[in-house]
Amino acid sequence: MVISSKFLDALTPSSIRSITAKIRDKAKEGVQVTSFAGGLPSKEFFPIEDIRKINDWIFEEEGGEAIQYAASDGYDPLRQYLVKFMQRYQVTDIDYKNILITSGAQQGLAYLAKGLITNGSVVIVENPSYPGALDTFRAYGAKIVGVGMDDDGLKMDELETALKKHTKGVAFIYTIADFQNPTGRSMSIERRKQLVELAEKYDTFVVEDGPYSLISFDGTVMPAIKSFDKYGRVIYSGSTSKTIAPGLRIGWLIADHESITKLVYLKMRDDLQVNNIAQRQVYRYLKDCDFDGHLQTVIDVYRRRRNVMIDAVKNSFPEGTHIVVPGGGLFLWLELDPSVDTLAMFDYVFQKNIAYVPGVFFCPDGSGKNAMRLNFSTASEKSIAECVPILGDMIRQYIQEQ
Repeated sequence: MVISSKFLDALTPSSIRSITAKIRDKAKEGVQVTSFAGGLPSKEFFPIEDIRKINDWIFEEEGGEAIQYAASDGYDPLRQYLVKFMQRYQVTDIDYKNILITSGAQQGLAYLAKGLITNGSVVIVENPSYPGALDTFRAYGAKIVGVGMDDDGLKMDELETALKKHTKGVAFIYTIADFQNPTGRSMSIERRKQLVELAEKYDTFVVEDGPYSLISFDGTVMPAIKSFDKYGRVIYSGSTSKTIAPGLRIGWLIADHESITKLVYLKMRDDLQVNNIAQRQVYRYLKDCDFDGHLQTVIDVYRRRRNVMIDAVKNSFPEGTHIVVPGGGLFLWLELDPSVDTLAMFDYVFQKNIAYVPGVFFCPDGSGKNAMRLNFSTASEKSIAECVPILGDMIRQYIQEQ
C-alpha cells in the first residue's frame, strides 16, 4: 500500500530537477548534454586538497568527537566565526546565539515555511523568483503573490499595494537581494531600507536569502537587508554552497535569540543536527585556508564566462532579445519576443543536446513564458562560445517553423 496524505499527495517534482532527470537519461545512453540549466557552481574549483587536509586535522585533533552526536543549534566554533564572517555584509549587532546552522539554505527555508505559514497565509516574492523556495512555500500551504522587479530590485510601490491587499495574512516577504536567481538583479540600498520599514509598518517578516552575495564581479559586497533591521523583522539565510561546495550542505539562519531557540526546537524534531564533519570542514576552511583567494579565482572565471555568454547571445539570438546583465552570481536572464513559448520550445532545443530553464518555472503568476534562464558558471568559455550560437540558431528555426 502506498503512503498517502493530503500533504504528500500534493507534492510535485522540482521543475528544474525534472530537466536534470532528462539530462541524466541522455547520459545513460552515452549522450553528453551541454546544460545551461543548473544552478550549480563549477566543480572544477572546489577546494578538494584543502578539504582533504582539513579532514586529517579534524581526526587528529578531535578523534571520535567529530562523528559523535552534537548540539542541534550547530558547532559553536563555526557559529562564532560566522559572527565575524557576517561583518562582510555589515551585519554587526549579532552574537553566535543569533545563528542556527542548517543542512544547506534550503533546509532553513523549509523551517521558516513550516514555522510561519498557516492556513490562508500569503508569502510575497519577487516575480520571477527561485523555484525551490516557491515549491517549499506552496507545500506548506502558502498562497504565493509575486511582485514585479526592475533594475533596482523589488518594486516598493507594488510591494506596498500587495501588503495592503493582504493585511494580516502575509507570513513573510521572501527576497534574494543580491544577484537574484533567476534575473541577476540586485536591490538598491534605498530599497533595502524601505523594505525593512514596510515589514514593520505591515507587521510581517522579511526572509533574506543570500547565497550569491559574495560572487560580485566588481568586488562590491552590498550591506545585507539585515544590516538595516532595527525591529527584528529580517531573518537572514546564508550558505557556503555557491562559494565553497554545495555537497557540504552548510547553511545558516540569523534571527533574534528567541526565534532561533524556536527553530532549534523545530530542528530537534527534524534531523537533530547538521553533519558534524561538514561543519568542521567549513569552519576550518573559512578560518585557516585562503577562502578569499579561492573566491577571487571563482569570481574571475565566472565573470569571463558571463562575458562570453553575453557576446554569444548578442551575436546569435533573434533580434530584440532582452538581456539582463548580472553584476555577479551564476545566471543570465533572457526575454525573447512575446510570441515565443520557451517551455513549448524546450524539447525542440533539447534534441540538439542543449538545455536551459524556461522562464515560466520562476514566475508564480504564470508569466515569463517568453523568458529563459542560462547558467554560465559550469560550462567552459569554449563550450559557451560553441553552444550558445547553436541554441540561438535553434530558437530562430523554432520561431520560423511556428
